[in-house]
Amino acid sequence: MSAITRNVVVRRWGTPQATEGSVNEAREWEEQGHRVNEKWVYHAPRHEPARPRARIFYWLRYDFVASYVVDADGRTVRDDPRPLVAGIADRLFVPATRNAGAR
Repeated sequence: MSAITRNVVVRRWGTPQATEGSVNEAREWEEQGHRVNEKWVYHAPRHEPARPRARIFYWLRYDFVASYVVDADGRTVRDDPRPLVAGIADRLFVPATRNAGAR
């Protein structure tokens, strides 16, 4: 299964509608029992089979910490997003051709 990386999350869900903290921010806090320095929130995330109210990703620097969904009834439940990102490559990199067009 695919690893949960920042690039994979953005390729699957797009950019988050709300964020707290930053990869470069030294401030850490504890939320849902996890030590984090960044939180990404997707409101009514698209392409979700269960149609949750929100999906939340927690990060510590570049490392994925945990993901939670907020169910339709408002309950927050830990969730494993790996099945939803299966087959999504971390990034698509196409190197530029050196001296393209030069003869």
